[in-house]
Amino acid sequence: MAKNSGVKIVLTASATEMSDFFNSPFMAFVAGFAKGPFPLWFVRKKLYPPVERTSDGRAKYAPYGLRKIEAVLLENGFDESEVALVHPFDLDAFIGPNTKAVGVSAMDPTGMGYVSKTYSSIIGGGMPMNAIEFKALVQHQSIKKHKPKVIVGGFGAWQLERQKVAESYGVDCVVIGEGEGIVKEIFEKAVNGEPLPRVVRIKKNLKNENIQRIRHAAIHGCIEISRGCGRNCQFCTPTMQIKRDVPLERVMQEVEITTREGCSQITLATEDLFLYGSKDKQFIPNKKAVLSLIKNITTNPNVKAIQPAHMSLAPVVYDPSMVKEVAEILIEYNWYRHEKKPIVTSETGIETGSVRLMRKYMAGKMLPFKPEQWKEIVNEAFGILNDNRWYPLATLIVGLPDENEEDVIETLELMDDLKDRQAFYVPLLFVPLENCLLMNKRGAEIDSLTKARWELITRCWEYNIRIWRDTFLLDRIRSPTLYKLISKIALPFAARVAETYYEMKHGQEVADAIRKMAIAYQCN
Repeated sequence: MAKNSGVKIVLTASATEMSDFFNSPFMAFVAGFAKGPFPLWFVRKKLYPPVERTSDGRAKYAPYGLRKIEAVLLENGFDESEVALVHPFDLDAFIGPNTKAVGVSAMDPTGMGYVSKTYSSIIGGGMPMNAIEFKALVQHQSIKKHKPKVIVGGFGAWQLERQKVAESYGVDCVVIGEGEGIVKEIFEKAVNGEPLPRVVRIKKNLKNENIQRIRHAAIHGCIEISRGCGRNCQFCTPTMQIKRDVPLERVMQEVEITTREGCSQITLATEDLFLYGSKDKQFIPNKKAVLSLIKNITTNPNVKAIQPAHMSLAPVVYDPSMVKEVAEILIEYNWYRHEKKPIVTSETGIETGSVRLMRKYMAGKMLPFKPEQWKEIVNEAFGILNDNRWYPLATLIVGLPDENEEDVIETLELMDDLKDRQAFYVPLLFVPLENCLLMNKRGAEIDSLTKARWELITRCWEYNIRIWRDTFLLDRIRSPTLYKLISKIALPFAARVAETYYEMKHGQEVADAIRKMAIAYQCN
């Protein structure tokens, strides 16, 4: 441990990013919510406790992106003793007069992400926990006292520039884009006392051979199997990037590193599991490559669970046999359960049921099929997935630019078609992300939503409550008496309070939405 002198380079992230959320990757979404009336110490303890520390006080597990930056520095002249990756609560022990730079990974530093924008607005406004914790980190007393250079990168770093808060937050350099190719130069300048560029915008995608292998395990056993998507959806940043598959040999090396450090659960970081190894311009899946990937990972005897992060729906319809064979393996290596049975899950995007909007903003999303087939693709894909006990978490975007009532009605019709499917639906307000084609468009705001848009949001959450309520509670409450108290008394009472609150804050339409969800809960 550094004691008072300090480590030359300290790497860290906000407290919400340096937690495994009680080993639940999907629960990490709640970091985008406003903390409400609860004190900060309470939400830190109950939602995002710190990751384990090693014997010298460093973080045992950390965000995957930070592990990549750590690897770049260690491959380019810096020693393990000079680079410390730590939890933000431990900065006093590692930052001192010898500390020259603090590198910070930021997913959502000002609360402009899709989840933060949507659910902080709905739950009551105020700063989401992501933003609260990021600000607390960069304004930490040790940073203020010793004044190392603060360098911020990561998926959400652009928000600091968009909101024009980098300077007031004390951030010296913001890196926007794939930073592995530039961080060596930036940190060397910081260590040597040279001036840093205020903003670095990286447009080029790194080639595979220039992406370093991690040296230590990431949170949730995260391992990158592909980067970028290439489908060119205009609302999304990764889809604008060239798709690059990580060679299987390097994937297996990172699996070995991860399991060696005590993590038996592996998260496959990818925009689309089913397109791993595919070189086809029409996005036709390579079944052999996908199965080879999954089967090879299972050959490591220390792997107990495998969780794919994302998938798309068109490959499911194109090759149902691939889904079946992959699911048969993943069921044996399941991470989640529903109604006490093992299931497979991963994120996917429905986004809209409107053919017009699909054609206008995401014409590549359903390749090799046509935009006119989108609703049929979604319905058929969900059927195939469910047949193989694969229950997706699906996003829908509310308020895309130029969206009209007819578009929303088409999406509601699609949700009617899906009413008997097993899934979890997450409606999100449109946010103009950096480096996407719609970045200069206006985002959707909660107070301007029409009745039809509120109906879509309500219908999604009515469904979620009906399907997932008991699984969610039973996984967390072991006592039958306590379960009955919470499900029959406490939550209905909270719903009534919420209904009154939302009517005062957002008006009758929002209160009606809360009432419908409460009825769905009580009828379940």
